[in-house]
Amino acid sequence: MRVLFVHRQPCIRTLKYATALRSAAPDIDLAFAYQGKTLSQFYGSGDELFSHWFQLPYTVDPVAELEVTIDRFRPDVIHCHNLPDTLTVSAQQAARGRMPVIHDVHDFQSLRKTPYEDGFPDPPDPLADERIAVEMSDGLITVSDRLLQEIADRYELPASYTVIANYVLAEDLPALPVRVARDRSAPIRMVYQGSLSMTHGHYDLRDIFAELVESGIELHVHPARPVSVEYRTLADQLNVHGQRMHLHEPCAPRELLTKLTRYDVGWAGFNTTHNDAHLNTVLPNKAFEYVGSGLPVVSLPHDALADWIDQNGVGVVVQRASDVADVLQAMDFDALRDTVRTKRRDFTMEAAIGRLRDLYEAVSGATSVASGRTVPSLQ
Repeated sequence: MRVLFVHRQPCIRTLKYATALRSAAPDIDLAFAYQGKTLSQFYGSGDELFSHWFQLPYTVDPVAELEVTIDRFRPDVIHCHNLPDTLTVSAQQAARGRMPVIHDVHDFQSLRKTPYEDGFPDPPDPLADERIAVEMSDGLITVSDRLLQEIADRYELPASYTVIANYVLAEDLPALPVRVARDRSAPIRMVYQGSLSMTHGHYDLRDIFAELVESGIELHVHPARPVSVEYRTLADQLNVHGQRMHLHEPCAPRELLTKLTRYDVGWAGFNTTHNDAHLNTVLPNKAFEYVGSGLPVVSLPHDALADWIDQNGVGVVVQRASDVADVLQAMDFDALRDTVRTKRRDFTMEAAIGRLRDLYEAVSGATSVASGRTVPSLQ
């Protein structure tokens, strides 16, 4: 089977898929059509998992170039990833019903109040893209059951769909240090890893970081990209009376997981000022990476994430960032950490990848929904 991934900026989720497929389904030949950077350019590895890379032009609707890519690679299935949803619509038009198209919803535009910040121009009509991408695709994937329900409340779902969370890779799980009882007189060493912004969206964590540090947390930040001057200024302000906010340099994903084992807990709470509805549907990569590294997850009450934490007993949900230190000091922290260590191999992409292979087989054995129909043009 030949599968063509399509994504404006290849992300860590696509790298995890490809790694898990390589071991579970080596007969699948993967290629990637993209507009931004390759996986290796962005993360330091991943290009080797794909037999072909096809650079698309920086246009909103590269249908003609996708047609050429499809003719060259001859995929059995096209697996598109958002946001934005525009390239899924372009792939539907380019495929013309000759092969099935799967739409993988990492992020749902209808629930966002801020633009998707990936350095590209915003699509002219993102909600029109969203409807076409969902309803004219042959298969659908979401990152949580809550997100699947939000989509079903708005659109007609394809006949084939599944839920695959942003699991960690089993092959990347680090060895854990020997567990010793936490010194309750020492500050809690918390880590945040991932994206940061200054646009008041959900990755603008400046106020949250200040609350954590001012409550007595020792905070370590491992950013996906080099930190901006605004976060360095914040660290300087918080460190006037001793270093309590530590900014680290970005590193490769596997190296990061090893570094996470140094800390007590991982932070996965976001800024809800504008995107609260969206945040209630997400199960972020970082939650699974913390657990995979033996760290309990600490979060704010984002619905899907809070449910996952509570149902699996792998962390703590607090109402405010300023509550964290008191809540953790009052609980049996060592027992919580033991639970996480016991369950950390339960949430891996390798364990879930059979769902993706089953979806590929289901859509490739059915008649494409676009066969004999015209995918609407957005121009």
